[in-house]
Amino acid sequence: MHCLIVCGGTPPSKKLLTKEISSADLTIGADSGGYVFLGHGFNPDIVLGDLDSFAYTNHKGINILQDPDQETNDLEKALNYALEKGATTCTVLGTLGKRIDHTVKNLSALLHYKEKFNSIIFRDDYGDTFLVESPYTPNFPVGTIISFFQVNKPVRSFTSTGVLYPLTNATLEMGKQDGTSNKITHQEVTISFEGGLLGVFVGTGEKMRR
Repeated sequence: MHCLIVCGGTPPSKKLLTKEISSADLTIGADSGGYVFLGHGFNPDIVLGDLDSFAYTNHKGINILQDPDQETNDLEKALNYALEKGATTCTVLGTLGKRIDHTVKNLSALLHYKEKFNSIIFRDDYGDTFLVESPYTPNFPVGTIISFFQVNKPVRSFTSTGVLYPLTNATLEMGKQDGTSNKITHQEVTISFEGGLLGVFVGTGEKMRR
């Protein structure tokens, strides 16, 4: 079962939202993310969260669930709901942009829920953000922008091949070295590192081609 969640960060284009809705079994507006659905002419299956940013408007058929718990943010509430309903994969729009504190918290949620879903991806009109284990073999066209970054601890023994700026036994660590804004140069790309999880951004969205 596939779930689509829309949060209150930078909103997706109507084209992207329409595409994602077409493959979703369950659609959730996380608080103000509900307005994104409504603004593009769609009704989500449910709007939930603490609802400090979503006020019920004149739209009929809106299913609303208020959860005032302040130990979880609206994305976490939506992910918990999706799990309760049997979702095994999840795409989340509107997680990035706007307030950096919300962005950081959402990335923390991505880390926390990674093992709870078979697949969880943050998607926007620039591309996809997700977490991988080692080894990782990207399968994207030559010329695709790809970035690598640490999530909760330094990524050690990081080695990459088939990209414009390959690294060998490097350490990706905030404030020291990162692997952002790289580019795929060969059909075969290999990424390996020592334990843990690696953050990946792949620039496959419409805005990357402008």
